[in-house]
Amino acid sequence: MPVAGLPVLAERPAVAAPAAAPCVAEAASPARALAVAKHCARPVVVGSPRSEYAQVTAQPDGRLRFESAVVPQWTRRADGTWVDVDLDLARGPDGRVRPAASAAEVAFSGGGAAPLATLTREGKTLTVGWPATLPAPVLTGDTATYPEVLPGVDLAVQATRTGFTHVLVVKTATAAANPALRQVRFDLGGDARAVRLPDGSLRADVGTTAFATATPATMWNSAGQTTIAGRAGVASAPAERSSVDGPAATARTVRVQTGVDAAGDLLLTPDPAMLGGTAGDFPVYIDPAWSVKQNRWAYATNNGCSNSDVSVARVGLSPEGPCQGQLYRSFFQFPLTAMKGKHIESAYVQMKLDHSWSCDDSWAYMYHVPAIDHAMQATWSKMKLNAIMDGAPGHANEAGGCGVIQPDMTMNFESGVVTSKVQAVATAGGTAITVGFAARDSDGDGESTQGRWKKFFPNDAKLIVDYDSIPGKPNGLQVAGVACLPDGVLPIGTLAPKFSAVYPDADTTQSLTGTYEWIEVPAAGIGTVTDAYPTRLTRPPTASAPANGRATTAAVAVVTGKTYAYRVTAVDPAPYSRWSGWSPWCQFAADTTVPPVTVTLQGSPGGPGEPVTFRIESTATDATSFKYGWTGPTTAVTATGTPKSATVTLRPPKYGQNTLYVSAVDATRNEGYGSVEFVVDRPAPPIARWGLETYPGVTQGQALADQQGAVAGDTPLAPTNVSWAADARLLGGGSAAFNGTTSQAATAAPVLDTTNSFSVAAWVRPGVLPTSDMKVLTQDATDAARFEFGVRRQGTPYVPHWSFVMKDTSAQTSASRVAIAPTPITAAEAARWTHLAGVYDRTAGKLRLYVNGVRVAETDYVAAPWPTSGRFVVGRGFSAGVPSNWWTGNIADVQVFNRVLVDHDFTGQLATDEYSGGFDEPGILAPIEVGRWDMNAARPCYQVGIPSTCEAPDGATWGRRLSLTQGATVDAGYRDSGLMLDKRHFVEDTGDPYFGLSTLEYGWSQRNLAAEGSPPQWQDTPVLRTDDSFTVSVWVRPDQFEPRTFTAAGQRGTKESAFYLSLREYRLASGASEHRWRFTVGGADDDVTPVRVHAEGNRLLTEDDIGTWTHLVGVYDAQAAEIRLYVNGVLERSVPCAGVFRATGPLTVGAALFTGPGEQPRLVDYFQGGLDDLLVYQGALTDTAVSELHKSQALAELQS
Repeated sequence: MPVAGLPVLAERPAVAAPAAAPCVAEAASPARALAVAKHCARPVVVGSPRSEYAQVTAQPDGRLRFESAVVPQWTRRADGTWVDVDLDLARGPDGRVRPAASAAEVAFSGGGAAPLATLTREGKTLTVGWPATLPAPVLTGDTATYPEVLPGVDLAVQATRTGFTHVLVVKTATAAANPALRQVRFDLGGDARAVRLPDGSLRADVGTTAFATATPATMWNSAGQTTIAGRAGVASAPAERSSVDGPAATARTVRVQTGVDAAGDLLLTPDPAMLGGTAGDFPVYIDPAWSVKQNRWAYATNNGCSNSDVSVARVGLSPEGPCQGQLYRSFFQFPLTAMKGKHIESAYVQMKLDHSWSCDDSWAYMYHVPAIDHAMQATWSKMKLNAIMDGAPGHANEAGGCGVIQPDMTMNFESGVVTSKVQAVATAGGTAITVGFAARDSDGDGESTQGRWKKFFPNDAKLIVDYDSIPGKPNGLQVAGVACLPDGVLPIGTLAPKFSAVYPDADTTQSLTGTYEWIEVPAAGIGTVTDAYPTRLTRPPTASAPANGRATTAAVAVVTGKTYAYRVTAVDPAPYSRWSGWSPWCQFAADTTVPPVTVTLQGSPGGPGEPVTFRIESTATDATSFKYGWTGPTTAVTATGTPKSATVTLRPPKYGQNTLYVSAVDATRNEGYGSVEFVVDRPAPPIARWGLETYPGVTQGQALADQQGAVAGDTPLAPTNVSWAADARLLGGGSAAFNGTTSQAATAAPVLDTTNSFSVAAWVRPGVLPTSDMKVLTQDATDAARFEFGVRRQGTPYVPHWSFVMKDTSAQTSASRVAIAPTPITAAEAARWTHLAGVYDRTAGKLRLYVNGVRVAETDYVAAPWPTSGRFVVGRGFSAGVPSNWWTGNIADVQVFNRVLVDHDFTGQLATDEYSGGFDEPGILAPIEVGRWDMNAARPCYQVGIPSTCEAPDGATWGRRLSLTQGATVDAGYRDSGLMLDKRHFVEDTGDPYFGLSTLEYGWSQRNLAAEGSPPQWQDTPVLRTDDSFTVSVWVRPDQFEPRTFTAAGQRGTKESAFYLSLREYRLASGASEHRWRFTVGGADDDVTPVRVHAEGNRLLTEDDIGTWTHLVGVYDAQAAEIRLYVNGVLERSVPCAGVFRATGPLTVGAALFTGPGEQPRLVDYFQGGLDDLLVYQGALTDTAVSELHKSQALAELQS
């Protein structure tokens, strides 16, 4: 927001542009594209990032413009270049026929016995074959026609932007009488297997993953081939004809019955009445259309009438076709993930009008609507027209009744409401906006006015956005070239210091301008400073720098004996002029008697926790020592030589940007300060890692295998008397169990070089409170172990503590150096899983212990390092030359590093974090996915008990399913298919006995108890150990706010669900209601005192959230004793939580278990709307891991 009192800024210098470039249509980067656009005075496409649906163009005036479409516009070739979609067919060297450039990898037969069509996706295929040898095709544009596959019948295939269609062309009534057309079989093969869905559509699955879909098959005739519908009673254009492209306006259209036989082949049963038509009704066309890409638009009719011709998007009262006399609306869903957090300068939707009833301008209106609920044909009642966004007039009558065939017309919907709605989605972190077009005006009138009938080209629908990244708060503040201290006052050695700061901004092509204000710090300290007090000193001139670059001001004048402070805010260029907000204050004081000091890196820095060497130097001849440190100069080293210098080797303590502070001290104790900033590489992975857990897809051998064998040599563990405890951490899995006397798992050779820095980490669970010393890990030696890691008892009486121990020498009698947790282990802690990490930092001479990601202990270790040549062992210690201190309990996920672990290794970091270095890094704590339901292979539930229906298979390796109740259906989800729940049976046939049936719809987890190859025996089963850390992630689309609460997911206990991830209504004292997202956990399975803890979303939900897909993640972090709620990848709330009870009932989707005092348990809070991409993890995702999960699932309209 604008900052009060800032001066009018002078024109900002532009970012240095690349040398003039040829006037090309596309440039590799935004900077290059902007340079070419300015030089050539025309827009230039940015080559990366972009996608099939969206691109960014650089404008000559310096803006970047985002364009998003609803069908693929471009495709990427094998060499990485992007080209326009071009569906014209040609024969290839292998004889097959392919489109020139298609977003779908499709190939057609060149004739012969090869499959008619082959779709390929991520290395898997679906083939569609004709049960006879095919003739050579005739190629016309995007269509290949195989003549006379039956007498009087051609077979045509047509490339589309998302796949292909295959159409039988029955040319005459005589041909239609052929018995072979009563049921037509197409051979389906490849990796995919087809299933028929209740609405007649088809889905081809590879395992539990949806590979391709086909809309319900239709057929249309050539009846009444007269004119394009224009104004009644006026001379018309030449007749429109039915074709493989679709039916003419007057053609009759009917559904074709589809089926999949036992062999997996497609069966089409055409309508006998249409095949029995008169000569004038032919040709008759019979299709389905297959797609591997998502069309992001749909239509709806007020009576549910269908139209197989989706080459145009219809709006208004139809004068033609199968839905003549009915109302049409059309809907378009534009992805907006790339706009998350951006400032939207302007936005508009551009539509290309194909045809209008009117000769003169008539109006169409654009509304904000819910997400599309059904692929291609949406549900009229669910696609509510919410806020009107804009209206626009247009005309393009192509019927000829206006005296001329009017050309197509571009209509722009561009009011300020469009911009504000797009801004609201971007601010909320939403991933898409859906708009609907109707002939009704803002009062709801006029929809039945014939003159408003229009057809638009969906292929040309675009959302066009001018946007800007809001600058981050300036960071990296310096005075006189020295980094400001995190706390305290920085001494400087000059009376004419310059201020300096870095201006963060995601728009790397911009130049930003900083405004600096400074003060004399009041005697009462910096804490008394406000925006108005004390009076500001004369500002230095503004200072500019490229985005993410450093700017430095002109010098200001100071005096000794006073403390000053400054801060800075930055603004990006007009027309955006977005302010960053103020940085923190930087305090400094001048002292010209201090010695100067500099510090430089000696070579390139490695990753965090890896050694970096620095040279500290001063020109002061009386400098006696230097100091250095990561938060301020604290550690002393002697200054020697001429000039005075010292060399130190340190290990950077954090990811991303690090700052080393140094000082020089002279003979009279004057101290001058300096600093160096640098960015480290990404952290090095472990050199060895063993999972030590079995579960479906992971055998005991794999659990003992070294997962990092390619990093530093394969070092599998050999077990001795190790058992596998069922359900100890993973339900349906086994965790390595050690008996306390003889159990161990050991490598054949050493893993660690113990003469250098190293770290070890593991998840451990004693089960009961230890009564003796027990060790988790060690590396054997000849007498003493090099290190031991686990439980050590101390105190009076002895109580157990987590510890990390190293000996001074190889002799058992040498001194032990112990990093030990200050608080003893409790019985409750022993019963749950704990993450331990031990660190030996040779450079710093330290041992450190981390418990659940928190550094709890550090001790000195200055003894000379010594090597070991023994085995690396899990499950015991080693002392006096023999194994000892055997572990009792479970151990999992052992990791070994040849570097120092740092705090960031346990928390991870976000690219948006200050000083991150610009990358996401999740850290070393990775939970295990124990369930994944993307709903793509889900089967609707017409009636419970029908085989292969009423279920959503688990896409992970666990082999579970969600069993669905009657009425639950599958429809357009967030990305592909989603689970739809609405308390009403999904059948639309008014003659069906279940039409309009009220239902209670939800799903719950089950596992198959039957042996492989036997009929399934499904039993209810839990998925999560809710008494330990877990994460639940799901995309939700509520269809309404009433009743008060909807639960997306939970897991049932006996009386309560252990958690609820839900939408919650709050009744205010005024009687009004407000709604928020909420994550709730229960501390007890009790109907009287369930001890619930809630984490609520920050934002009040509005009507715009109804029908909008939102990503929710709930985390219970037992180790941190808190719960967290994330919305659209961003942490919204964390709340302390002492514990969650263990729920032994099934994971439940769409409802929750509740028991009122003295009542019987019952399911409540039934979800009404859509659910998609349900993922559950045993373990707590970090902030970074949640952000990465969200990015991986969000509609990726731009790709690097």
